[in-house]
Amino acid sequence: MDSLVSANIVGDLVTFHINMDSYPIKYIEIYQNGERIGAFEPVRTLQLKNRHREPVTVVCVDNTQVRRPFHFQFSSRSNQQEPFEDFKPGDILVASDNYGDTFPSGYIGHSAIVVDEQHMIEAVTSDPQVRKSLITDFLSTHTEVLHARSKDPNIGLAAAQYAEGYLNQYNENLQNEDPVPPFSFTPFVSLDDPWSAIYCSKLVWLSYYYGAGVEFSNPFFLFAPVDLKENIKDDDNFEVVYEHPNFDFKISLNWEHYLK
Repeated sequence: MDSLVSANIVGDLVTFHINMDSYPIKYIEIYQNGERIGAFEPVRTLQLKNRHREPVTVVCVDNTQVRRPFHFQFSSRSNQQEPFEDFKPGDILVASDNYGDTFPSGYIGHSAIVVDEQHMIEAVTSDPQVRKSLITDFLSTHTEVLHARSKDPNIGLAAAQYAEGYLNQYNENLQNEDPVPPFSFTPFVSLDDPWSAIYCSKLVWLSYYYGAGVEFSNPFFLFAPVDLKENIKDDDNFEVVYEHPNFDFKISLNWEHYLK
């Protein structure tokens, strides 16, 4: 796949990711089912409603008017499982793909905890590094996603309430110019230390550990998104609501060895 333009579709929404660092783009044209939608300033992300999943062409035009077209076909809804129809507090989202071209799919990944029907809380590398976002933002950025849920709704709710409280304290610290945890994978901060360092899957771990009394197993110092996947699939207290057919991690831990 050419790394200049990639696309994913969730429901009716197509998200195009444009690698602005690899090509001198002057403007971008979008064609849907052969009809020109319009021309746009060069941006890293473009979104398009595509209810009937019609073919789309993205044309990147450089300063010398050289045109590079990228054609996308989308499977019809009837041929696909419809994911993500409902969300409940405490639901866990794990992605095995990554935003942009920094890492190939199956390495690193991302995760977040759902707090209501429309929102999730996540830890990210950009400011603010702990934030509440729309679930659709996650799903428009990631396609290879696992959606999991605690079978006990009270456990999920308790974990979500911790995440809300953590975010509120984080925002209060920001407002008061008090220290906030950096986004960091440092091995010198223990997993159960909430305020010295944070990252996406650690936030989910903390929410369940302190909020609901559920301790996800962690063979190594870093509790990665792949560890969330392994815990969820090995724990009868959780169920998988949806799993994309391409969801997979290239690095998998030998859990049976480490959990003996």
